[in-house]
Amino acid sequence: VSKEEACLRRGRSRRPSVGRGGLVFSSGRDRMSGAQVGTEEEEGPPDPSSFGVYYARLAHQQNMLQDAVRTETYRRAIVGNARDFEGKVVLDVGSGTGILAFFAVQAGAGRVYAVEASAVAEKASKLVASAGNAHLTRWEKDEEGAAAASGGGGATTTTKKGGTGVLSGEDVGDWGKLDRSKRIYVVRGKVEDAKIPEKVDVVISEPLGFLLVHERMLEAFVTARDSFLKVGGKMMPSSATIRVLPVTDPNLWSEQVSKASFWTSRNFYGVDLSDLYVDALDEYFSQAVVGYFSLDACLSSSSADKTIDFGTVSLAELRSFSIPLSFPITKTAVCHGLGCWFDARFDGSQEIVTLSTAPSQPGTHWYQCRLLLQRPIAVNVGMRLSGSLDFKANDHLSYDLQVNLKLDGTDVASSQHVRLDDQMYHYLQVGASSQVVHTSPPPGSLPPDRTADALDAV
Repeated sequence: VSKEEACLRRGRSRRPSVGRGGLVFSSGRDRMSGAQVGTEEEEGPPDPSSFGVYYARLAHQQNMLQDAVRTETYRRAIVGNARDFEGKVVLDVGSGTGILAFFAVQAGAGRVYAVEASAVAEKASKLVASAGNAHLTRWEKDEEGAAAASGGGGATTTTKKGGTGVLSGEDVGDWGKLDRSKRIYVVRGKVEDAKIPEKVDVVISEPLGFLLVHERMLEAFVTARDSFLKVGGKMMPSSATIRVLPVTDPNLWSEQVSKASFWTSRNFYGVDLSDLYVDALDEYFSQAVVGYFSLDACLSSSSADKTIDFGTVSLAELRSFSIPLSFPITKTAVCHGLGCWFDARFDGSQEIVTLSTAPSQPGTHWYQCRLLLQRPIAVNVGMRLSGSLDFKANDHLSYDLQVNLKLDGTDVASSQHVRLDDQMYHYLQVGASSQVVHTSPPPGSLPPDRTADALDAV
């Protein structure tokens, strides 16, 4: 991952400029509002503009489209549940290049509003306007008048010539300005600013971030539900579950310690750096580790789960929640932290489809996540680790996490603060080294010294 890409992923990019060419429906204001986090009274999802440059680039859109697990699962969930889409009005939140909108019309949707906050909306409009996609994006002449009236499912078909592209909030909110022969309308802007002229039957989106919640796109998905979904309408995906297990990985843990050891130097060109060593340790262990890990590294067979129902969850519930942890230990080892992933579920009327990012499943661009403990805990088979994993939304379009673990029946405990917006990319699959059986030290946390004693333990 390049330095530039990493910065963009962490929300440090500049606000994108307004795109040129094509008629893009801009939702009232290209200058997106900057909502701050931390109070339950905050209205609407956060400002996504800091990710705008990243997602406006076709290279990054391609990375997501070429994730076959992601794309094929979404197509199966939509096209395989055509009964939920045929003749229906659909809202696609965070549409990107519009692939989900195209899937919706392949499933028979009558009208799709594809809302996208970044400048890639201009690219989506090109695909919608393409002659090669006209069979999907426009009603055939002999179909005019066959669709349902406005406000119901399907497209009203008063044919009007005009540009096919991106609309402004004012245009998309005015039926008189819409080309009614179209089936996909690209809307540029934030979903809470969009003025869609009707309620929709289905809200579709790919709002899933690293560890499900990074980027805080789920809030835009829920806001779309509250603003535009008809009573009894469908959310796709319908729910998602975060899953957590204790893991051992001595090599990864030692790698983070080794990075911090640079700051032990007492003579770096004549300068003593050692006073920053503990700060460096704290910083490296506050990073969320993005990459694959093996189930062989897991120390329990019973995961701790948190399911979020997108049909009912509130914004406040998304911004602050906790996962209770209780793991019966099935391997004697040192617990270096938690391994996490998520599954998303699509409850269609014809088929229930699951998108899984589990270690046992084919890889995706989401990978998995590990949250390392600076002070690992040695455990034996038959023991139990308990505690909590707390999530709190921050103003970096991400979350601050707090890991609290305790070895039941002892005073042994370890806590770790992790910033989900500060990621360390570690793409190598965990190997056999993570499966070492540890017989020393005895079960319990490591001594207060976080250097030599800690290294002896792993």
